[in-house]
Amino acid sequence: MYSEKSDKELLELLEDHALLTFESQLCLKEELAKRNLNENISDLDQAISDKLAGIKNLEYLKDYGLSANRDENGLVITRTTKAMLTDILAVILGLIVFFIGIYGIVNLVMTFVNGEELDVFTLAFKFAVAALVFIGLSFLGGLKRLFDYSGFELSNRGDGITLRKRFDVKLEDLKASQDDLYLDYEDDSLQLKLSDEVILTSTTENLVQKMTLEELTKQLKNG
Repeated sequence: MYSEKSDKELLELLEDHALLTFESQLCLKEELAKRNLNENISDLDQAISDKLAGIKNLEYLKDYGLSANRDENGLVITRTTKAMLTDILAVILGLIVFFIGIYGIVNLVMTFVNGEELDVFTLAFKFAVAALVFIGLSFLGGLKRLFDYSGFELSNRGDGITLRKRFDVKLEDLKASQDDLYLDYEDDSLQLKLSDEVILTSTTENLVQKMTLEELTKQLKNG
């Protein structure tokens, strides 16, 4: 990644390592080691160590709106309150924007029905307000996510792995053996599955999410 960079450019990147992605930090450290540059990289090392510790502790499940909790009975993955509140706010905001868009559509139709003469900017504004209905609908995607993850739980308590989620409408438990939990790598996508049921999806390009799903799978399997 950084093989074509000059030593000066590498040192500038080192100073701004906090702005780099995790993968870029790893590549930077590797390139610095190859060139034997006599620079203090302790801050970079610490940043990488902190990220690895966070992955091991499953902290980055927060990217999925999930959190991990372990007790004497095993590991339990649940939806975070913050994620649920975010979905609720998205739904409320979506409804507000949607109804503003509906008002805009009605107002736009009445403008043509009444034969009002408008300048270009006023007409463009009316079209823009009417278009808010589509933005509102996109926000309402949070409603499906809120419903799908209501009561969600993934755990290795007891024998095997248990996935609790809504299949269609009803909240049900899918129980399977640890061998039925696996990561499915396909092209650039990565899916955590229990039997044939997809639990979480990521891209292999996102190293933190990829390593988080791998760590989650390992911890669920190992108990």
